[in-house]
Amino acid sequence: MAVIAEIVLRGITPEQYDAVRARAGWLERTPAGGLAHLTWWEGSDCRNVDGWESEAAFAEFGETRLGPAMAALGIDVRPEVAFHPAHEVYTPRRGAVTATAPQAAAPADGVALVRAGYAAFAAGDIPGLLATFAPDVVWTVPDSTPFGGRSTGREATGEFFAGLPRHFAELRVEPDTYLDAGSTVVVLGHHRGRSTAGADFEVPFAHVWTLGAGAITGFTEHLDTAKVNAALSGTAWTSAAAPPTAAAPPTAVGAPA
Repeated sequence: MAVIAEIVLRGITPEQYDAVRARAGWLERTPAGGLAHLTWWEGSDCRNVDGWESEAAFAEFGETRLGPAMAALGIDVRPEVAFHPAHEVYTPRRGAVTATAPQAAAPADGVALVRAGYAAFAAGDIPGLLATFAPDVVWTVPDSTPFGGRSTGREATGEFFAGLPRHFAELRVEPDTYLDAGSTVVVLGHHRGRSTAGADFEVPFAHVWTLGAGAITGFTEHLDTAKVNAALSGTAWTSAAAPPTAAAPPTAVGAPA
């Protein structure tokens, strides 16, 4: 059921609000279930009235985008929220009317969105990475690796990332080339780092990203799993041995003339 949410953030300045807005990207990537959003100040209190498809949709946004954005900026303020059943939410004009332009705006196109995801991972900002995903994102990694398989949804995908330190003491995901095909973005690059078993590695990858409605909806990784598994076991990877060279025929000794 649609709800009206009244939210108060006490002691938040307009500058802090704009920074949170930019980091959460709610102007550029409409939250799933978000219908309307209005903001004003009364003294030092930031007041908001939102329309949402459900309380659960608001909670999802708070957990995956708003909360992490505030934490990343060091804003320790607990939102005061009151919900009311909505009789009507009417939005004749779609878009934002703001007193200040978005700062460090979240990307609107697919390649920029994917770039932002790689940047978040490189910065160790997993909540920021997950915020670029659709709620029902499908994350697929070759199941021939110990951490491989398919994860569905942000929570399950978050568990995938939480498990990576069990296998990697250091992991750098370095994109080199972005190939834009509209709703699909292919990225070619290299994994570099060290496994927890102590082996250094460098493995090329091809990542296939799918996008829809301003969010990442799917990811599939292609890479040389033999190299990865060798590093995870602590051994240096070598290619298969070359076939033996055919031996020369024996030289006859004492053959008759």
